[in-house]
Amino acid sequence: MSTWRSAFWVALIDWRSHLKTLAVVVVVAWLANLWHAMGTAQGPAPSANAPLLNVNANEAANLQDWLAAHRGQVVMVHFWATWCPVCKASEDNTERLRQTTPGGRGWPMVSVAMQSGTGSEIERHLQRQGLAWPTVPDPAANVAKAWGVSAVPTTFLLSPQGQIVGVSAGYTSTLGLWARLMWAEWGW
Repeated sequence: MSTWRSAFWVALIDWRSHLKTLAVVVVVAWLANLWHAMGTAQGPAPSANAPLLNVNANEAANLQDWLAAHRGQVVMVHFWATWCPVCKASEDNTERLRQTTPGGRGWPMVSVAMQSGTGSEIERHLQRQGLAWPTVPDPAANVAKAWGVSAVPTTFLLSPQGQIVGVSAGYTSTLGLWARLMWAEWGW
């Protein structure tokens, strides 16, 4: 084997080097999450009487009523945008946790489409993506401002009492979001 191939193979299988790289990536991602989450709302969920799209006949028609109807449960309030590539990359992760799967369970979620156009444009986007999210159109980012959101995606986790107990800003893996939801559910 040639020298460069041998060196490449040694570098490829050097697990300690990969572990250090992974640790650096995790720390940088965690710090970015903290930075983006600075200034977000804390304590009780802010009031916002904004209308919802994609709701069933038996569901609430606005964000405040939706939150009140899910009191007693851990819920996600997910801020995103149609123009955001990170939102698109992470929507499957959010959707997996929202859906109830056979033998599993899902968490209630409401979304806020920040600066993403009209209600019909947002509905078309959700339909193209195959997402049945109850969604608040937020063209002027008024709801986002009330919650202190400055970057998307940002996901708030609310305790059964309606208190904000966690915020995830930026890309979040399914496992990372699931761990935060479990943390909120167990009351830690």
